[in-house]
Amino acid sequence: MQRRRFLTTSTALALGAPLTSLLGRSGPRPLTSTPIRNNVGFYTNRGGTIGYFRPDGGVGGVVVDSQFPEPAAALLEEVYGVTKRLDLLINTHHHGDHTGGNGVVAPLAREYVMHERARQNLETAEAARTEGEAVPLPKTTFAKDWELVLPEGNETVTARHFGPAHTGGDAVIHFENANVAHVGDLLFNRRFPYVDPAAGGSLTNWIAVMRKIRRHYDRDTVFIFGHAAESYPVTGDRADLKSFENYLKSLRRYVKKEKRQGTSLEALKAKTVTIPGAPEWRFGERLRDVNLEVMWEEI
Repeated sequence: MQRRRFLTTSTALALGAPLTSLLGRSGPRPLTSTPIRNNVGFYTNRGGTIGYFRPDGGVGGVVVDSQFPEPAAALLEEVYGVTKRLDLLINTHHHGDHTGGNGVVAPLAREYVMHERARQNLETAEAARTEGEAVPLPKTTFAKDWELVLPEGNETVTARHFGPAHTGGDAVIHFENANVAHVGDLLFNRRFPYVDPAAGGSLTNWIAVMRKIRRHYDRDTVFIFGHAAESYPVTGDRADLKSFENYLKSLRRYVKKEKRQGTSLEALKAKTVTIPGAPEWRFGERLRDVNLEVMWEEI
């Protein structure tokens, strides 16, 4: 294991606007904490999926992403109960539906960590904030990878940056003993993904990032995804990573072909329902258009 002239909508989201409208969430989902294995689990409510580690005895623990203040507080109550001391808060990236509850969780955590570009992106977003609760900035950042051995040595948490993709500051958070890896918004399970070029994201490089992730983790790794289409799970395996990589490749191939044939961007958006070669990605039509627009600019 290794250690340690773009779209108005994209710019607005990079500056901290919530992704809720584009991701099709109209209200809170039922509170849900689901164990995976070895005290690691995931929590869904409203926003990007939270990962957590609750040690035996309930003292300390790890929270990966935080959604918004209300679900963050509900997570702490549901998973940790009266224990409110954590070892670590770490974010997969800076977007508000993953960091909006940091103000609730960070004061309880011994460490608060984020990739250095994610911190930069969050700082930019906070400087532009005009409403909502302020999000504190982490004191600890990393460029490539980072590691924390939890007390009593019962779990080791590593964070690794594989390059620009969804944003320029995405990180995969791996609970090594449990072999559970939170990939954040590096994978949208069977729904069109959001990409944020203003924050350093790249659909083209995302292809390479998915390949690197597949090769870095093993066949037994359980992956937690940031988002999933309705009725699809927010966890999966390397086959899901491969399928998403295929979607990104198919998108690039399709847009490149259409652009060379003289199809206009507006005509391309009007005629596209699914991406040839990846029909299972068919949820979230507004984000489908964003994908076409972004890839059009990248080619």
